Amino acid sequence: MNKKIKGSNWPQLPEELSNISITPTDARFDAVRSNYFRVGNPKLVIMAATNLQVSETIKYITAVRKKTGSKVPFSVRSGGHGMTMSSVNDGGIILDISQMNEVTIVDEKSGLVRIQAGALWGDVAKSLNPYQLVISSGDFGDTGVGGLATSGGIGLLVRNSGLTIDHIIGASLVTSDGECHWIDEKHEPDLFWAIRGGSSQVGIVTEFLFKADRLVTQDKNFVSPVVVQKVKYLSKKLETFILKWQEWANSSSRRLSSILMVTLNENGDYIVEATNIWAGSPNEQSKDIFEKSLNLERTQNQEQQTMEYADLVKAPHEPHRGQQPVYVKNTLVENFNAAVIDQIEAILKNSFVMGIELRAIGGKLNEIKSEATPWDFREATGFVAMWADKNYAQQAQKIFTLADQDGLGVYGAYSSDLSEKENSKVWPRPETRERLKNIMNASDSEQIFDQGRNLNVKK
Repeated sequence: MNKKIKGSNWPQLPEELSNISITPTDARFDAVRSNYFRVGNPKLVIMAATNLQVSETIKYITAVRKKTGSKVPFSVRSGGHGMTMSSVNDGGIILDISQMNEVTIVDEKSGLVRIQAGALWGDVAKSLNPYQLVISSGDFGDTGVGGLATSGGIGLLVRNSGLTIDHIIGASLVTSDGECHWIDEKHEPDLFWAIRGGSSQVGIVTEFLFKADRLVTQDKNFVSPVVVQKVKYLSKKLETFILKWQEWANSSSRRLSSILMVTLNENGDYIVEATNIWAGSPNEQSKDIFEKSLNLERTQNQEQQTMEYADLVKAPHEPHRGQQPVYVKNTLVENFNAAVIDQIEAILKNSFVMGIELRAIGGKLNEIKSEATPWDFREATGFVAMWADKNYAQQAQKIFTLADQDGLGVYGAYSSDLSEKENSKVWPRPETRERLKNIMNASDSEQIFDQGRNLNVKK
């Protein structure tokens, strides 16, 4: 039976979507209206489980916009963690593909894996673990596959494995006309190029074919091991510490990735909490690297353990109620220098700033040619993100000027700023922007996919 959307002049829902749609009067609405960062108030949520249902949803939003003559919001949600907050909206339609979450081993020996876009990365890691396979992905296990895998993917193993997008070798894409395409290097290569870092501007990816990695293990107790070291430092001179940390990380094996969270206490001291991750079983090299980390600054405490990668990124399956009260801005840098660190120190003096996150990246990431994907920062070895109270979003935008001055640009999936100015920094190279615009104009001339990261090609 076709369903009419209450309080609207929208067309009736087609029979294919009626049974999978949720409206505000439905008892299930509160459970599906929001993501992790924002409470949504849509008129309709469609819980698609097949490519056909995704296709019919695209056709329906097209009909709604045509009948109303307005750009009714249309959001796509995979895992619902999205820091950009664009996977939910007010007054529009949310297409939820979280039920499209299968993980299939295609070829265990070569590491080929099919993963549907609605899966969570923590669940993916759990599924791959028995086969000694890993895909470096988001830090948080509840992060969805689709949003991250079309944006970049600076994961916990980035220096060892590169970005998540670097492991995509094919994908199933539903375009604005409702057609489903298989894309790879030989089949519609422009679309394949665009979905590996161009976000969801050209369509909805419903499934990926990945080539996974293996981690080196000499311990029969671990299948895909990582060694995790956590160190808490107390520093008086942040510049001295960061420069020493950078040198330590860059001179270490690329099997090491390192993340810092920096805060400023009431005494003017910098509290630095480091998470250092070694890809594979511990050995003499990892032992030496971790010992050297303890000499970077005065330590308050440290701990170290070997675990399965799947346990490191385990998915907690938290309900999404817009509970994360943060606003995030970021930039990538070729290296951390005095000018960058001076700005970090100035940012930390603001009371609404919760902390500054720093990452040593590079390694495998730097080995991919810039033109291979739309992700424009292959020369980057560092990443800086500001975590601020979301009630002070405007102030946060004003004080975080790193991307304008010393940064290379912005990692789109890790920024809460959806302004046109910010989006231009996600793809700063003119040739990247031009190619993306041309592909977008050809594949989505009506701008059906205009939420989230978008270059506003017709604006």
